[in-house]
Amino acid sequence: MRKVLIFLVTVFLVLPTMGANFKKGKLVEVSNLQGDLYATGEELIAQGVQGDVIFFGRKARVQDVEGGIFFLGEKLVLNGTITRSVRFLGRALEANGKIQRDILFAGQELKLEKGAEVTGDLYAAGDEIDVFGTVTGKAHLGGNEVILAGTFHSDVRVKARRLVILPETKIEGNLEYWTPAQVDVPEGAVLGKITYHKYSGKKLQKKSEKPKELLEEKPAEKPTKKKSFFLSGAWFKLSWFISSLVLGYIFLFLFPATVKKLRDEILSKPLKALLLGAALVVIFVVAILAFFALVYTWLVSVFAIPVFLMGLYLAKLLAAFAVGSIILRWATRKEASPWLSYPLGLVLILIISIIPYIGWLLCIVLRLWGFGAFLYRIKL
Repeated sequence: MRKVLIFLVTVFLVLPTMGANFKKGKLVEVSNLQGDLYATGEELIAQGVQGDVIFFGRKARVQDVEGGIFFLGEKLVLNGTITRSVRFLGRALEANGKIQRDILFAGQELKLEKGAEVTGDLYAAGDEIDVFGTVTGKAHLGGNEVILAGTFHSDVRVKARRLVILPETKIEGNLEYWTPAQVDVPEGAVLGKITYHKYSGKKLQKKSEKPKELLEEKPAEKPTKKKSFFLSGAWFKLSWFISSLVLGYIFLFLFPATVKKLRDEILSKPLKALLLGAALVVIFVVAILAFFALVYTWLVSVFAIPVFLMGLYLAKLLAAFAVGSIILRWATRKEASPWLSYPLGLVLILIISIIPYIGWLLCIVLRLWGFGAFLYRIKL
C-alpha cells in the first residue's frame, strides 16, 4: 500500500512535466507549441512557445515565448517577447525583443540591440558586452570591453579593462565602475552619482567619487515603476509559497515517517548529503544528454527528465523541513514538529532567494542538500 501511495504522489508531481515536448535533430523547427520545449541539435528555430524553452546545441533563434529560456550552446538570437528570465551559457547572445524579467549571461559576446528591453536585472560576464537597448532593473556588467549606449532606469555597475560610454547613454541611477583608467563620461549621461575605482586586473588601488546633479522630475517617476515591478514579483513568489506549502503538507500527511527520516538524514550528515546530491545531479545531466545524443529520446522524455525534475522539486521541500527544524530547535531547545518547521523553512528559503548576488547559489546548495538525502534514503 505504501508503494502505491508513493507512486500516486510521484505521478501527481510529475504529471505537469508530461506536457513538455522533446525534440532532437540537426534542424529543429517549432511553431505555436503548447507546453515546455526541451530540444537538442545543431539548430533550433522556435516561435510562439507557450512554456519554457531548454536547448542544448549549436545555435538557436527564438521568438515570442510565454516562459523562460535556458540555453547552452554557441549562439542565441532572441526576438519578440520573452515573458520570463533568460539564462545563457555559451558564446554569443543577441537580444532584439523584450525580456520581461532578468538576463543572466556568461559567455563571450552579448549584444542588447537598440529597441530591445530588459524589464528586470541584467547580469552579464563575458569578453564583449554591448548594451544599446533599455534596462529597467539594475545592470551588473563585467568584461574585457563594455560599451554603453542605451537607457538604464536604475544603477549600473561595470568592471572592465575598457569601458566606453557613448553620448546617447542615459543612466537614471548611479554609475559605479572599475577600469584601469578613468573614462570620459558624457555630460548628462548619468543622473545619479559616479563612483570610479582604479582597477589593475587584480585589486582595487584607489577610489574617487564624482557626484552628479539629480533632475528633480525624475525621482517622482521611479516609485511607480518600482512599485509595479515589486507587485508582479511579489505575486509570483506568493504563488510559489502557497503551492509549495500545499504540496509539502500533502507529502507530510501521506508519509510522515519518511519525511522525518529524510529530515534527520539531512541534519545528521549535511556534508555527505550535499556532496552526494551534487554528484548525482551531474550524473543525471550527463546521462540525459547522452540519451538525447542516441536514439533513446523516448526514454528521456517518459522517464529520465520527469524523475530528475521530481527529485529536484522534492529536494526543495525536504530542505525546507530541515531549515525550519534547525531554527525551531535553536529557538525552543526542543524537537521541532514538521508541521510547524515546514512553513518556517519555506519563508527562510524565500528570503534567501532574494539575497543579491548569492541568493540563487544558496538555493542551489539547499536543493542539492535535499536531493542527496532523498536519493540516499528513499527505498521504494
